[in-house]
Amino acid sequence: MRSLNLRSMASFITREHTLEINNIRSLFIAEHEKHLGLHPAWNFKATRKIVIANYWFREVLTHFGVIMAVAVLFTLPQCNSWITLFASILFAGLPALVSFTAFIYFPSFFWSFLPKLEVVSGEQEKLANQAEETTKCKRTQYQAPTLIIIHYVNSKITNTPLLPANDQSAALLNKLYGSDKDKLKQNLSRLYKLSSLSAKERAEMLKGVENARGFFKDTGNAGVSKILDELEMKLRQ
Repeated sequence: MRSLNLRSMASFITREHTLEINNIRSLFIAEHEKHLGLHPAWNFKATRKIVIANYWFREVLTHFGVIMAVAVLFTLPQCNSWITLFASILFAGLPALVSFTAFIYFPSFFWSFLPKLEVVSGEQEKLANQAEETTKCKRTQYQAPTLIIIHYVNSKITNTPLLPANDQSAALLNKLYGSDKDKLKQNLSRLYKLSSLSAKERAEMLKGVENARGFFKDTGNAGVSKILDELEMKLRQ
């Protein structure tokens, strides 16, 4: 227990918690999410400034304040009056603050805290950009019913058998289209049971037919209209 207390005290004095990159990351994410919820236009640059302000106005002041409080507790029994105590705090505290700032707070900020903050900021910005790109891809990518119907048409054109509705086929189509395996498998199975589809499933497949029609038209392959018309007729029966 004593060893643990000494370790905690040493950690506080050396400010390991403040300078630990995982703690900086957690603080950055928490502050960014909090302010983003309040201001939709909030950005990472603003969060970076908040975290820097937290370093100086919370971490540094708390650290120095605790040290001064401990010093006052040791000095208190030796002071005969509050004026003496105040004078001691003033004349000892100001030089101590300057010394701590010059030799501890500034060096640790520029050589440790700030570089780690830059790493965290860049890391979070990169993750946000990747998420945004993924969202854009999902918006522009055809849904599974359309992809399956495109596969169906290509099978008809090339006179090759339609893939069976199983996990292996879904994995293969996933490599080709990048869509969800389960949805690909589900929509592939619909082609084998057109007559028993629900109204919702028929609507999704019919929308897929229209999207596929536009796709083949854009690629200059309008000759597949007959295949799509036949499929549409089966779906409407």
